[in-house]
Amino acid sequence: MCSHCGYGIVLLVTLAGWIPPDAHAGAEPAAPAGSARAPEMRSTPGGAAFALIEAAVLPAPTLLVCAKDAISTLSVDPYRHTGTLLHAEGWNVIALDLPCHGADQREGERPELEGWRDRVERGENIVTPWQARVNDVLKYLVNAGMAEPNRFVADGTSRGGYMACQAAAGNPAIRAVAAYGPVTNLMGLREFEGMENSPLVRELALTTIAPALAERPIWITIGSQDTRVGTDYAIAFARSVTAAADQKGQDARLMLRVTPTKGHSSTNEDHAEAAQWIRGLE
Repeated sequence: MCSHCGYGIVLLVTLAGWIPPDAHAGAEPAAPAGSARAPEMRSTPGGAAFALIEAAVLPAPTLLVCAKDAISTLSVDPYRHTGTLLHAEGWNVIALDLPCHGADQREGERPELEGWRDRVERGENIVTPWQARVNDVLKYLVNAGMAEPNRFVADGTSRGGYMACQAAAGNPAIRAVAAYGPVTNLMGLREFEGMENSPLVRELALTTIAPALAERPIWITIGSQDTRVGTDYAIAFARSVTAAADQKGQDARLMLRVTPTKGHSSTNEDHAEAAQWIRGLE
């Protein structure tokens, strides 16, 4: 626990190189280095589609990676990098289409974060259907003998970090979360400008799920001047989790790393550090 901040946050300020946000733009999907094959699409009996890089020996611990559409998430660095490292050590790696990405984008609907805004403006909760799909996939993997129960970790970049946290809040089998430059409040996104008074936007802030995550390990890294998602929102989320842990009489297990960088980005090095942190949970 940090003896100076009073919130139980382990705050690390480190010197790290900055990679421009578009550094990986145009990257072509490829099989992750060290993996036997590229991700393949599967579906549960209930119709929840997911991408999978299967472990060599089953059942295995499973990493849920969240970034964009399922195939791109497991095909492009840095999104896939934590999974690349853990797959080489015997993990399953899976991904689902985020809301309004890939097959989840509806006909005539704006894509990605603009689609999130449109759904929220219509009063749709973008989180609960996502949690239902994730839960269906995790249950399927366990019942099929592919995944070890209660050995799931969620990992996500930016909007994927937001959905990784929401997935964990909706399923206690997800034992930990690693997030890179995560969205933690939709008001941190320019796509939600002008929706400050929306009750649903306020409801979907990650601070509202702090009690559900209070006792789980969480690892977050974000730049000190990340204006794309809002560094201050990430700090507020971390404080809310540690405060919730304190109310439960528990020690917070949250690591927040704020790096002195401008812009919104993550690197393979960030993901390698998260992989090492995940190994330490075993």
